Amino acid sequence: MRSLANVLLLSVSLIATAQVSPYNHRPAQQPDSSGHYRLVFSGHFHGSSSSSSGYPAATLLAGLDLINGLDANALVSTGDLFLNPDRDSARYHQALFQRLMPALFNAPGNHDREGHAYSGVKFPIVLTFGLDAVLLLDTEVADSDIEGAQLQALEQLATEGRWRRVFIVSHRPVWAEEDPAYGPLFKGNTRSLTGCNFRRDVLPVLERMIARTEVFWISGSMAGGAPASVFFQPHLPNLTFIQTAIRDELRDAVLVADVSGQGIAWRLVSLTGQGVQPVESYDSAWWRTAKAQGTQGFNWRLVPYLARTVITDHAFWWGAGAMFVLLLLLRALFRRWP
Repeated sequence: MRSLANVLLLSVSLIATAQVSPYNHRPAQQPDSSGHYRLVFSGHFHGSSSSSSGYPAATLLAGLDLINGLDANALVSTGDLFLNPDRDSARYHQALFQRLMPALFNAPGNHDREGHAYSGVKFPIVLTFGLDAVLLLDTEVADSDIEGAQLQALEQLATEGRWRRVFIVSHRPVWAEEDPAYGPLFKGNTRSLTGCNFRRDVLPVLERMIARTEVFWISGSMAGGAPASVFFQPHLPNLTFIQTAIRDELRDAVLVADVSGQGIAWRLVSLTGQGVQPVESYDSAWWRTAKAQGTQGFNWRLVPYLARTVITDHAFWWGAGAMFVLLLLLRALFRRWP
């Protein structure tokens, strides 16, 4: 069976021209004669970050018939499609890609970028649906900065002025990183170490774009403990910030956008049968309340498990090794100090 790396490398040119998924090799369907089309958004398809099965989330696999039944024009992943793509691609092919009906596209997350699977794939990727565009960005390649070809693509969409709507899809919610209202809601998510260029370089482009185009920025790095599968916040007229992802939990739901000449109808579709509210109700105020109510005391019984998780992670040993080398250097320096 071909590895994911080979699949992606062979298909990257198809994505840009024929809008064919590199995962399940299905084309994104264009709007019907009335102009209607349907997009499904979600992310974190590997489920929990502690999952070691190599398979997609159980809720995703259990809800696959439901997703196929939505008859979507495309399924757009907000990143972390895989936990370990080099290891898990064959399992995903058998369990998910062969059975998935809508064309699948992915804006890579931090886990997707581990290994070699995405080494030959270039972003941005632009999908078009009539007068609407879907722009997939890679926020891992420059540690949350949107620059080079990716920033140029944004500027081009803003300058052309012919787009009715633009859906920008990225794993990291770069719009939240330095925002005092949104940033605290996503503590623990993947973000830059020193800040990003969203406010300086990206937001001015968006402000030009929304003068005549409706823009939705949809991300998927929500960190553990998220109280819902969606965050939906109108930020400015014609600019809405969204987060959506699953975590292999009872609350898992996918975000559906029914687009027509009359506008967009958003809805959540639960993968587990658990009740959901209207999408628009999951705004920043709802999240602040839900996060405050969900705060729990520390469970001391978890200490052995948490300790084992830390010391068995390769990142811990890289850090410990680096600290050991630094201490040796400092020791040698102080010995030579007069």
